[in-house]
Amino acid sequence: MRREIKLIINPNSAGGRGKKVANYIGEKYSDLFSEIVFTNGPEEAIELARESENFDTVCFVGGDGTLNEVINGVMKIPEEKRPKVGIIPVGTGNDFIKTIGIPKDIDKAIDIILQGKTKKLDVVLCTFKNFEGKEVKRYYINITEFGMGGEVANLVNKYGKIFRGTIPFLIFAIICNFTYKNKRVRIKTDSENEDFRDFSAEIRVVAVANGRFYGGGMQIAPFADVQDGLLDIVIVKDMNSIETLKSIPLLYQGEKGFEKAKKTKKVLYFRARTVEVEADEKDKIMIEMEGEVPGHTPKKFEIISKSVDFIVP
Repeated sequence: MRREIKLIINPNSAGGRGKKVANYIGEKYSDLFSEIVFTNGPEEAIELARESENFDTVCFVGGDGTLNEVINGVMKIPEEKRPKVGIIPVGTGNDFIKTIGIPKDIDKAIDIILQGKTKKLDVVLCTFKNFEGKEVKRYYINITEFGMGGEVANLVNKYGKIFRGTIPFLIFAIICNFTYKNKRVRIKTDSENEDFRDFSAEIRVVAVANGRFYGGGMQIAPFADVQDGLLDIVIVKDMNSIETLKSIPLLYQGEKGFEKAKKTKKVLYFRARTVEVEADEKDKIMIEMEGEVPGHTPKKFEIISKSVDFIVP
């Protein structure tokens, strides 16, 4: 018989705020969860989520990094036994919740879990090389980017997580903007647009998006739909530091800002189900995946349509 809800808590999320939220949940909602477990280190939530096939639902307290781990654990469970996934957001960026409308308020987020409404959402399988040079396969549900964004995320993870929200991302984006050198890549896709099936470009940023937001609120892919079975690919090419700096405010203006950016002719946008990226061996371009930096190019992306039942408002 399947038990009801398993709760995974990352006590270190948002600079330790996860622990405070865990205490609050323990006092107010202890009867709601059949099992409560804590992570003790990186990637532990993957295994804790993988061990959830006897539960109807697995929820977690954490941010986008914990979300990534939970998705990777759940996706290891056969589809017919895969539990629903719910979020109690406590993190640095909290970007994915903006796409699906989960509030930051803990009580409101738990109320959504109690209501139990779900949607089947797409997940992306990404193949890349880790920093030891080994090929790795990893799922994500929001956005993976490479280029300048990987450098930004690397700095945020090293120095910026004492802050929450947009501030560290914006600061380090400005710093990296003046140090990053554009890299040449070849991109192959199955896009319906022939112009984007096989081409090369000097890239500053490439985002392969399922969700819409990254970097603590930057809306890099405002037209993305987590249920359409397609990746939204956004490529910023040939921009210099000054042009990039002028474009950063557009990331906070949604569809309107995105259309302005496209008019520069230096922002490409298309949809596809699969994407392959090749870079020169000397250009090991770091990737950012839901707030973490797990490796570098070359890599492949593949959409896995409607593969997770997500609890939504």
